Amino acid sequence: MFQKPAVFSLALFAALPVAAQSISQHFDKYSDSCFQRFYSASHLASHPVQKVEAIQLSHFSAESRAMPGSEMTLRIAVRLRGRATWQTPVICSPQGNSLSCGVECDGGRFDVVAKNHSSILITGGTDLYFSDCDAKPRILERAPDDKVFMLHQQPLSNCRP
Repeated sequence: MFQKPAVFSLALFAALPVAAQSISQHFDKYSDSCFQRFYSASHLASHPVQKVEAIQLSHFSAESRAMPGSEMTLRIAVRLRGRATWQTPVICSPQGNSLSCGVECDGGRFDVVAKNHSSILITGGTDLYFSDCDAKPRILERAPDDKVFMLHQQPLSNCRP
């Protein structure tokens, strides 16, 4: 599920944010995309209450073609410290310059906004429940250091299920 990029570029962190960038440059119903973040040991040490050590948000257009209007199916995956990777599909709709996303079966929600030309922010929302609607949920409680995540664009091969 999570594949680390072969070459890590500091340029990802050097890009300055651009005001009011449209999320459609990153997520379009008919285009594939992959964003992820691996938190370093030093980052996790400086944020001891952060649970997420890796997070990924991807879109493969084949999964969205049958969706009504501009809705899309994306996939979110998280790996918590010392745990296996959890993943679930989310239904997202454009809302101005952002996407509003929800997990099925009242499994929580979040927003996605463009940070710059190669990065996004997952922000806002509620706790996220990773489960099949009738199964025991695995819960990502989004407080206090698990509320905003900056993810960077990656090759599609890093996000293939």
